[in-house]
Amino acid sequence: MNRKNEVVAALDLGTTKVTVLVAEVGEGGMSVLGVGTAESEGLRKGMVTSIGKAVEAIRKARHDAEQMSGYMISQVVAGVGGTHVVGVNNHAMVSPKQHEITKHDVRRVLDLAMAFSIPVDREVINVLPQQYVVDEHDGIRDPVGMSGVRLDVDVHLITAARAAIDNIQKCAERSGLQVVEFVANPLASALAVLEDNERELGVCVLDLGGGSGDLAIWANGSLLHTGVIGAGGNLITRDIATGLRTPAACAEELKVKYGSAWGRMVAAGETIDVPSVGGRPDKSLSRHVLTEIIEPRVLEIFGLVRREIQKTGLDDLLAGGLVLSGGAAQMPGMVELGDELLNLPVRLGVPRGVKGLTSILGNPALATAYGLAVYAALPFRGDVPEPMLPVRQLKSHGGVGAWFKKAVGFLF
Repeated sequence: MNRKNEVVAALDLGTTKVTVLVAEVGEGGMSVLGVGTAESEGLRKGMVTSIGKAVEAIRKARHDAEQMSGYMISQVVAGVGGTHVVGVNNHAMVSPKQHEITKHDVRRVLDLAMAFSIPVDREVINVLPQQYVVDEHDGIRDPVGMSGVRLDVDVHLITAARAAIDNIQKCAERSGLQVVEFVANPLASALAVLEDNERELGVCVLDLGGGSGDLAIWANGSLLHTGVIGAGGNLITRDIATGLRTPAACAEELKVKYGSAWGRMVAAGETIDVPSVGGRPDKSLSRHVLTEIIEPRVLEIFGLVRREIQKTGLDDLLAGGLVLSGGAAQMPGMVELGDELLNLPVRLGVPRGVKGLTSILGNPALATAYGLAVYAALPFRGDVPEPMLPVRQLKSHGGVGAWFKKAVGFLF
């Protein structure tokens, strides 16, 4: 490992687990150095429900990531999820002060696009340029140096509840971490699992976690829509616990080991042992009974996804189909049932381009954490035009480079 390279840390606060990821950023790309995870009972659908439990989980995940990577973490990029995360599109226009468009003109038009009225209880966390228009020529990604008398920009802004952000920051600080920037989970997941050609062609990403599903729609290389559906894998676990009268922990185990989203994929005659409650003897049931409980809930989740896509009016742009990521996406039959119900090509999305710890990162459940690190590394990628980079919403002074230098120290 070249210790002259920069190192970034990411914090993903999910409903079922907390993940801390440490990665090294260099000329050869990004390499993951360490990953720590911990079960969490202090969060629900992206909202902190118990600061004490959330802090405990962050500390454990941080410790494991530090031990694996050999670095002490002090600053992180943190993910924000939950139904309070909402994306909106905005437009702005300026007249260049000179005949040739400069970086200052690009900064002015972006500042104007970001200056829109939002409720006092909400905050803009991410700003992504979609395209620039010089005079009447659209689809421009880097207008600097071009001649024109009018410069327009279309941007996608992602907002979140200020209280949710403040609580995440409070949990991080009590864990000894400073949050440098917040990133919406739908954006992070997309950066982790999408290929460049999918973003160009048009694609929807659904990161299905325990408490909710983060959804993002991309086309022509730009983020057009972000949203969250308030349903996730925990609903399936609850249905199994209720339907089979088994403890929640046992229901989760049954879901992971034997669950299938599509009943027709389960062979006839298969049986499973189901633990009972109150000291009663275990039951032996057909595996089809389990899938009959799971399938209706999965159909409901995909129905919510379909309505969210149709609501945007962007369904005709999704030639690249749907990419599924997140822990709940790993269940057998999810891809096949999604393809059938949504009438779109569906694939399972895992973190792409991973260097280091590939055996650990080849897991859809870690897509958001990996994507947060990808977001932090974007300014150091030469293949992204500077005007198309996310507008950084840094919480500390000194710029991106300054926080990288403070983010970590050698552990050993």
